[in-house]
Amino acid sequence: MNRIMFDIYNLIQELSWCFGSQGLGGKYCGDLSFIEFIALKKLCEYDDITVLEMAKKLNITKSGTSKIIDRLENKSYVFREPSPVDGRVCYIRITDKGVNEVSKIIKRYTDYVSEMLKDLDPIVLDHIKKVLELLVILGGSSLES
Repeated sequence: MNRIMFDIYNLIQELSWCFGSQGLGGKYCGDLSFIEFIALKKLCEYDDITVLEMAKKLNITKSGTSKIIDRLENKSYVFREPSPVDGRVCYIRITDKGVNEVSKIIKRYTDYVSEMLKDLDPIVLDHIKKVLELLVILGGSSLES
């Protein structure tokens, strides 16, 4: 096994843990699980998204996505709206409460990261950003294949 690849994998996994709700003691995502937060965040980015489209964006099954949407609906963060064109299609809409919750969570995480990285040189911060962007692009493309 290539040691550097093993180390990179472990570091990515540690980052995932650190920035998921469990790694931050649950306090940063309020009453949302991390996957619920990510789903809400995606709903802020896209208009007119169906459960199937959301499943593809989350890279999970349609039934798994439906369960997440059910939980978000029970918390009044989203609602389902049938398509006026095709009754079999249902759009997921985020409520004002959902938008406000996402905004609060993003601010908490941004403050957390800002405090953690405050002493780094701007050039180093730019390098970190570029490496993370590359990992997201490469990781996303490998999930689609």
